[in-house]
Parts: sequence; structure tokens; C-alpha cells
Amino acid sequence: MVRILLNHSRMMKTTRRLAAIASVTAALLGAVLGVSSASADSIGFDISVPNAGLAPFPGPYAHVDVNRTGATTAIITFTGLTAGGFTYAFGAANAIDVNVNATTFTVGIPSVGTLSAPGSGNVSAFGTFNVTLDNSDGFGDRFSTVNFGITDTSGAWASASNVLIANGDGFRAAAHIFATAADCVDACVTGFAGNGDLNPVPEPATLLLLASSLLGLGFGGRKKLFRAAPESDTR
Repeated sequence: MVRILLNHSRMMKTTRRLAAIASVTAALLGAVLGVSSASADSIGFDISVPNAGLAPFPGPYAHVDVNRTGATTAIITFTGLTAGGFTYAFGAANAIDVNVNATTFTVGIPSVGTLSAPGSGNVSAFGTFNVTLDNSDGFGDRFSTVNFGITDTSGAWASASNVLIANGDGFRAAAHIFATAADCVDACVTGFAGNGDLNPVPEPATLLLLASSLLGLGFGGRKKLFRAAPESDTR
């Protein structure tokens, strides 16, 4: 009788552990299956490498999000950041710049109306980008966030990580930065910065692999429990 009670207690503890594993697994599977491919397929990275003019000011200076909304479409978003007491915004020539991974493509209308039609060109020390958007030179026309769409007309992107590609100098994106602070009149300084490392969010395949591993662990624990229990105790 005592052995039966001990085995029952052991089974209850193991069942609770398996339930916890199942809960985590369900959450991971929900993250994979319950989110559309458009919203899940995105990456983000910081613009954190300054040129000489901006080097005395702490980064990161901006963040770039790439959201692949379809096989041939994506939305690029630039957001200015705050670091070390300085607030960073965009403006002037080469205000925002990306290098699109496509032979031919179109660029949608940016959300900031003062930006010019896109072109290509060299951006400070960061090389040539095939999309550069100029703003007016006035400090009053600076902006802290912008987004625009791009469409690949020569192929398709397998994932958000493929939408942009490093140019010949190793940069996917750059920006012309205004550094502002309370004790500065207008901008403390203007300078350029480029992206650092690419930090993609976990892809669905990775989450599915982790969920499968947890499920395997759960079933393995259940099988081991019943194999160890005496036959008379499992009836």
C-alpha cells in the first residue's frame, strides 16, 4: 500500500512537470502557427557605426526594421533613438539610405512628405547605396521616424533577411543624423552613421524545432515513468 502511494505521488509530480512542458510547447507552437507570415517575417538592426563627425556622440543612433509583407514586397522603417542624453533625428542630403537586394525594384512614397524621390549615391564613409532619400537642408524639417515600401520587380525575397544586402563597404543602411540636446541651439552636430550587426528575430523553423524537442522530452518522461512503475500499480 505504501509503495502504491509513493508511486502515485511520483506520478502526480511527473504529470505536473509534463503539463508545464506541454504549456510551454503550446505557447511556442502558437507563436509559430498563430502569427501570419507577414508579421512574423521581420528583422531589426541598429545604425551604430559613426563617421568622424558623429564619433564623439554615443550610439546607437537609429533603428531599422525590415518587414517582408510578401515574396516581393517589404516595408522599411527608420526610427531615431536617444542615447547618452542626446536625441537623434534624420535630415538633409542622404537623410536615409538602404541597399536593396534586387536587380530592379520600385520604392513607394515615404511617410515623410519632405523627402525627395529616391536615387542612388555615395553616403559619407559608408559607400554607395542604391536607395538614398534626401530631405531639405533645414533643421526645422528634421524627422524622427519614417517608413516606405519597396517592391522587387526582378525576383523574390526568401525572408526579411534577404531584403537588404551589404554594399561594397559592408553596410546595408545609413543615415544623416542630427544630434540634439537641451543645451544645444538647433543641432549639436550633424554626421553620418551606418548599420552594425544584423540581429534577426527567431524564425518559425527555429521555434518549431524547439517545440518539437520539448514535446519529445515530455513523451520520453511519460514513457519512462510507466516503464518504472510496477504492473499492479498502473492498472
